[in-house]
Amino acid sequence: GSAQCESCLMECEAQCRCPEFCEGLIRDAALCLEQGSRWLPTISQSFDNIWYAMLTLFEISTTEGWVDVMYSAADSMGPYVQPKRDANETLWVPFFMLYLFFSNMFIVNLSVGVIVDKFMEMKPTSNNVALTEPQKNWINCITSLYARRQIVNMTDLHEKP
Repeated sequence: GSAQCESCLMECEAQCRCPEFCEGLIRDAALCLEQGSRWLPTISQSFDNIWYAMLTLFEISTTEGWVDVMYSAADSMGPYVQPKRDANETLWVPFFMLYLFFSNMFIVNLSVGVIVDKFMEMKPTSNNVALTEPQKNWINCITSLYARRQIVNMTDLHEKP
């Protein structure tokens, strides 16, 4: 018998009487449309279907715009319901933090693995993989210096006048 129940009942009756003119929407979205406005998403990312969800998770793993998605998820109440600030933050904030941590660790490990693999692939072809010309000259000088048996001739200082 509350006003909210009456409004919901009238919405359902209107949708049943003339389905070609009236779409049955629920809760806050219906109120928004009845007042002449439009029900639009607050951000471009969404979890509405699997492809959008995968794209959103990929975008979050690049750390681009992840805070907006986290705030939107923490404020969400359900489909067609007005968001309420920090309604689900205990669920979504830890999820996003853990997801970012593990996805970034995966990306960093993958990048380091590719770099090390490429370096190890190049190493057998040359001893001086990533050295500049002056560095190669320095290594050659030091190698030839250490190859000598004596660097400076030894003299007995007691025999000198």
